[in-house]
Amino acid sequence: MFNKKSVIYIFCICLINLMYADQRNFVWTYEKKMLEPGESEFEIYFTSEYPDKELFNNENSTTLKLQYEFEIGMTDDLEVAFYNTFIQEPDGNLKFDEYKLRLKYDIFKSDNEWAPLFYSELKGNIDFTEYTIEQKLIFTKYFNNFNFSFNPIIEFENEKNVDGKWESEVETEIALGLSYNFKKMISSGIDIKSSEYATYIGPVFAHGGEDKYWSFGLMKKIDGLDEKSELIIRSIMGFHF
Repeated sequence: MFNKKSVIYIFCICLINLMYADQRNFVWTYEKKMLEPGESEFEIYFTSEYPDKELFNNENSTTLKLQYEFEIGMTDDLEVAFYNTFIQEPDGNLKFDEYKLRLKYDIFKSDNEWAPLFYSELKGNIDFTEYTIEQKLIFTKYFNNFNFSFNPIIEFENEKNVDGKWESEVETEIALGLSYNFKKMISSGIDIKSSEYATYIGPVFAHGGEDKYWSFGLMKKIDGLDEKSELIIRSIMGFHF
């Protein structure tokens, strides 16, 4: 089984390999970008969640999530991706959490800058007792070196109870990001994520080149339920080929 030391070791190796890195400006907000037909991308997500205000004081209170994504451009208007997500809860081992299958597609095929991309995702656990259907819109507007992106999101969550009956819940969220490109391969900005349960905001840094990128962000809870994490740290590394 993986432990936290091995995860940190993997993280360091990947970081060394990203001395030249392709750009993704945010860690929560999606931007209006699609792969060309036949192009592929592999992404690694590292997410650490700190549950209370005594941050970093107890390493056994941190929840670690790892996500591996492979995506491919199918046509000019369609991109497909598959994810595997793993979780390591406090005092536990790294274990499989959920699968994800998502589509990103361009319905409008318009030159209008405000025409969104559509994003549809199915995610669930391995025994098929829980699944969620997520739909979001992806908007991006450029103002010279500034990038403003936002995603209205709706999720349809379904879970089978002990009686074998399905229970459903609808959740809405929004993600917003604003970044500034200092140089061709470096940007920095803020990321915001808000739902009925919690609101997070924090800085984000991105570095990218032609075939690799690294994005890193900190998200601090400014409002929300007590059981929601106080701080979330996420790093995304991508390899384009």
